[in-house]
Amino acid sequence: MLKRFFIFLTLVSIVCGAFYLSSPEKPVERAEPVWPVLDKEQVDRLDVCSLDQDCFSLVRRTDGWGVVQHGWNGTVEADLAKVTSLLDMLAQDKALRFMGDVDEVLPGEYGFESPVVRIAVGGGQELAITVGAESASGKGYYALNSKEKGSLFLLGKDFVERCGYPAGQYYDLQLVSGKPDEVISISLGYGGSFSWTLARKDGVFLFTFPAPLSGKKSSSGDVDLFLHSLLEVPAKGIVADIPGKDRRVLLNIEIMLPGKKVETLRVFEPGEGENIYFARSSSQNGYLVLSKEHYEQLDKKAFAMRQRNVVSIATGKLGSVRVVQGNQTFTGIKSDKSWINFEDKKPLLGIDMSLWRLNELKFEAEPVATLSETSEKMMDLELLDENGAQVVTVSFYSDPELPDGQCWLSLSNDSGYYPVSDKLLEDLQGQIPLRK
Repeated sequence: MLKRFFIFLTLVSIVCGAFYLSSPEKPVERAEPVWPVLDKEQVDRLDVCSLDQDCFSLVRRTDGWGVVQHGWNGTVEADLAKVTSLLDMLAQDKALRFMGDVDEVLPGEYGFESPVVRIAVGGGQELAITVGAESASGKGYYALNSKEKGSLFLLGKDFVERCGYPAGQYYDLQLVSGKPDEVISISLGYGGSFSWTLARKDGVFLFTFPAPLSGKKSSSGDVDLFLHSLLEVPAKGIVADIPGKDRRVLLNIEIMLPGKKVETLRVFEPGEGENIYFARSSSQNGYLVLSKEHYEQLDKKAFAMRQRNVVSIATGKLGSVRVVQGNQTFTGIKSDKSWINFEDKKPLLGIDMSLWRLNELKFEAEPVATLSETSEKMMDLELLDENGAQVVTVSFYSDPELPDGQCWLSLSNDSGYYPVSDKLLEDLQGQIPLRK
């Protein structure tokens, strides 16, 4: 029985083999092509050509990436984050779908005679991408690539749009390289020579030049704002050349970074009718384009960088305030961390804010020893501690000879008279409930 079964299996195998050998040969179907995956670590160069725009190249270097363009003497420093974003998209994005096989000569409807974008990838991995016209459905763009020749794909609109950015999209628009917390010293001048220098010591910037200001503290808020404008606010753009190369240097800035690395910025005077400024940086090729507002944030005199607070009071240790205006006197006292009227015990709102503003008040020009005859005392503000001892008395004076919006302020220590904003005085006059 078993012998007959084996004989039967042998006969079946012979019949099936004969049938397979005698049948006509069937073609092996090709798997549907897929959009190639890019290994961004192997990419050393990206050549980009967009419709109606000049071609450019992104080139990897040991210290980052550069933008190479026709007509430029040097390589423009590229923004690493923007280049990385493009590489990530090329490595991760996929075609919307495979559209089918196409002949070598494509119909004009696909738009490859005038490609929207052409990208050539060089380095350890090579790839060429050609993007044609938008599809009739409006969902994407027809595209070809060198890895899957003869295969037509549909790419998403966002992919095509980002690939078609011009060279300027990849410029590093930072005025000079560096981070605010790395800056060791700052020097600023006009026409080449320096007007002032600040050096960081124990976390605080002190003047080291000019000599009369040596050792004096700077305004931390103004230094922070200056470094923000210099190191973090980008330029409007970069151009290869400007008319009138013999322009006078209007402003020059130098910073020192760790390792005694020095970065410089020179801003040139604008041409007639220009509302922008051009600058040369040690960190970048070409001319940086600055708005007028950006330039004004950098144009700081030594006076503007000084610590100009007139009063420094530990407001938490105050126990009462006394206001004298004309022949009227008002007293406010602190009770359970809030302020009340000494007479009727009603709450007083805004006293803590006014005291904070007093600490923040800055003089607008150098103090004077005496006042002119046109000045008139407007208010005395006496601050006392919790034991009733005087901390300081602040006096305000009006003076028509001062610029609009200013008044004089003096302290009980006879340090002189300081021109300050009169906004605090006006607010105190409206805030304190003096009798009419």
